[in-house]
Amino acid sequence: MLRRQETRPGFEESSKTVSREGRNVSHEANDNMAYEMIQNGDRAYTSLKLGPSHSPIIAPENVTFFTRLGSIGRGDFGGVWKGELRSNRCLVDVAIRQIPDQVTKSKNVLQAVKVLSEVPDQPNVVKCLGYCQEQGGILYEFISGGTLLTHLQTTGVQSQPTYGNLKPKRVRIDEGSLLNLAWQIAKGMQYLASKKIIHGTLCAHNVLLPDKKQCKLSDYGLSLSLFSDRGKPTRWSSPETMVTGDQSTEGDIWSFGIVLWEIVTLGARPYPNMTFDTVQKEVANGYQMPRPRHCGQEVYSVMSGCWEKEATNRSNFDQILKSLERILEKTHNYLSLNDLDEGLYASTLDV
Repeated sequence: MLRRQETRPGFEESSKTVSREGRNVSHEANDNMAYEMIQNGDRAYTSLKLGPSHSPIIAPENVTFFTRLGSIGRGDFGGVWKGELRSNRCLVDVAIRQIPDQVTKSKNVLQAVKVLSEVPDQPNVVKCLGYCQEQGGILYEFISGGTLLTHLQTTGVQSQPTYGNLKPKRVRIDEGSLLNLAWQIAKGMQYLASKKIIHGTLCAHNVLLPDKKQCKLSDYGLSLSLFSDRGKPTRWSSPETMVTGDQSTEGDIWSFGIVLWEIVTLGARPYPNMTFDTVQKEVANGYQMPRPRHCGQEVYSVMSGCWEKEATNRSNFDQILKSLERILEKTHNYLSLNDLDEGLYASTLDV
């Protein structure tokens, strides 16, 4: 059911108004939430900051569903919607992740959202705002730039046919920018690990971009049991997760190695030309994806350090960050993107 309401109780408007870049800006707050409001015509869009006493349970009359967004995250709980969280004259754009009816009242969901909504802000982690139980949706800050996977596949390499042949590939993103995105993901993962939060579904499709130079982790801290079988990012799973379904920081490290491979290959599907049954069998036997021919050994070593079969032997995120920083400090080429093998590309829907 879609709900629309023009007011939200519990807020008082401040009389303090200042000018910022030609727009009217006002500040308002109550004990639990604070908004920075930017007036845009008759609508006020805000950035939301949650206070320490904010309740993660959001009343349904304060949430409006607008548009289904297939491009934000994987959408495996039943859909992702763009919506609004409302106060008197404040409208906060939010992404609303729907979850199955059978788990909407689960104590596990409520506990997970409570934990996630209390996580302090971090530049590379999407903020969880709360949970609307009646409408079965988890609310997150809205990120408008789409997914990392889409960015890699559409911004990375462009080929144009001419006279029956293909022009040479034109790379539209530089190696430093790619590795910087990987560094940001590792930074966000390091932060989650420090808070004892397991991501569990890390893949390029679950990384969102506010702009082309910044990325944020989404869909973290949610149990794989909430995903449909099709929705589970199985090609990104560690050997132990494939077998038992158990999640761990070490499993996240394995997944990060796969995401780094996705970044290096500009959005190719992991384990190209292999069915998942084959992937599962080969990974259980110690298989690692080989080094892409355009990828330097230093970058590949970061990947392979994430793919140790024995979980305790894998690099940790502190080590991964240091390795990426050392690589980024170098001036010589560590990726030769013009040598990218476009044969790696395949549909990412068959995960």
